[in-house]
Amino acid sequence: MSLHERTLKNIATLDPKARDRFAAFAEKAQEVAETFGCDYRAVSGHRTWEEQDRLFTQRPKVTFAPGGYSNHNFGIALDFGVFRGKTYLDASNPELADRVHKACAQHADAFGLEWGGDWKSIKDFPHYEIRTGLTMAQKRKLYKKEGSIL
Repeated sequence: MSLHERTLKNIATLDPKARDRFAAFAEKAQEVAETFGCDYRAVSGHRTWEEQDRLFTQRPKVTFAPGGYSNHNFGIALDFGVFRGKTYLDASNPELADRVHKACAQHADAFGLEWGGDWKSIKDFPHYEIRTGLTMAQKRKLYKKEGSIL
């Protein structure tokens, strides 16, 4: 199975140690999405802290995390969108998109990924990240020192 160009481009922005894991998950998720007649595409990968800050201040709200407080900033997170052709279903058919996200998320654990839909405070169905067991403060320190938290 070949992944969509946009997915490949976003995976390429990630920490090199995260890429294979996300590529394998993306292939499985695409397979699942196809059973709904949809595509599952990575729409956002690594973000600089400045890009994160811009999204944080954007209205309507896009993220609740400022720069340095998102796993996107460390190259260990991807957001996915549900598409049918060129139509972005998260915006045009959120009920179907949610069903696809939930079905794909059932496979996240097998790839060592945490799904944002499982979070208690904020539900972020498009979001997946690598579990590290580190606090944000530990991640920021390690990232500044090593350039990677993996």
